[in-house]
Amino acid sequence: MERSISELAHAAMKACEEIQGFSATETISAGPIKAEGRIRYRRPGKITLEYRTYEDPLAEFEEKLAGSEFTPSELLGMQIVHDGRGTWLHDTKRDVAIRKLGRRLYSPLRLPDGIAEIDMMCQLTHDFLLRDEGEEEINGRKARKIGLKPKMQERMSLFKDEIFPLKRAVISIDPETLFPIRILFYPTQRSPLYYIAGPSTPITIEYKDVLFAVPDEELFSFTRSEETRVFNEEETVVKDLADKLPFELSLEQITQQGYVPRDDRVLITANENHERAYALLSFEKKGGDSKETSGISLRVGNYLSPDMNRRRALLADSGEEINLGEEKGRIIDRGSLLKDEIPESVRRSLLEIGWQDGDVYWFLLGEGIDRDDLASIATAVANGNERASQTEE
Repeated sequence: MERSISELAHAAMKACEEIQGFSATETISAGPIKAEGRIRYRRPGKITLEYRTYEDPLAEFEEKLAGSEFTPSELLGMQIVHDGRGTWLHDTKRDVAIRKLGRRLYSPLRLPDGIAEIDMMCQLTHDFLLRDEGEEEINGRKARKIGLKPKMQERMSLFKDEIFPLKRAVISIDPETLFPIRILFYPTQRSPLYYIAGPSTPITIEYKDVLFAVPDEELFSFTRSEETRVFNEEETVVKDLADKLPFELSLEQITQQGYVPRDDRVLITANENHERAYALLSFEKKGGDSKETSGISLRVGNYLSPDMNRRRALLADSGEEINLGEEKGRIIDRGSLLKDEIPESVRRSLLEIGWQDGDVYWFLLGEGIDRDDLASIATAVANGNERASQTEE
């Protein structure tokens, strides 16, 4: 006898609570965005991921706008291992491994990433109103559809504040395994996903080729070869940054212009003996009485990350030479790269200057700053750090 929707939901909840791990091919799609990867999951929260396809026009826009840490094509060559605390990114093409802080799976949904997210199944009847949406066939398997609508958009208690950032959802459950082989939902404006998908485009997550054997524990730790170059991401405070880097770095030439760090915490990435490293710092400056702010980001390192390497190539191919006092640099108007995507009437100044001092590479990106002002700051940074290096010698 076929279960009622309530019975099916309760059975799926129980099955979810009992799952200790699984492997599957997961697909995430939202309009033109589509990514597919093979995942392994083991409680509590351990994941391995290898992307097989990754199509994301938004990522292409972000790369033109201000650059991005990794492009979709770079993610396709990575083995991603999250051990519940940090995340290993192993670029198998270059044999470079980076240990990131926290969970970093680089989903096209950004955050929340939606990778192996099945825990909401454990609270179906508690959090949602249920509706019978009939049946469908997915990848050759029959599925029962349960319509979901949050009982409330926000629920607060003394120690917990829960927000349900979706209008409605439909979960397709395999009646034999009780696993959600498709999750379709429409985010509300409170969700960052609303601005990825839009008001009427659903976000769809599908699982196929699901295996319920718990993956071995050893699969969730990274094993390097003797040739693998290993880098570790670490957090420090701005005042200690100079002591953490293997090259001279003075920020006075930026702060003296009225710019202040957006955050006192800074992430640096360094190899095991701290001989090679790179860092990203962001600064902002209020525009007098105006509510608008101008901003600067500085990427600097004696090792070229994939992001920095792409910036160097872009400046070499499309930038123009600029004098920075005793240094020579190159400058590019990133806004011109977006002339087809952003109307000129709303486009802000977006300029980037890059230069090399010995084995250290510098990239200064300015938003809402005119060319002369950014060049003046870049000149001060370039020559100020060179003088600091000479003084140290």
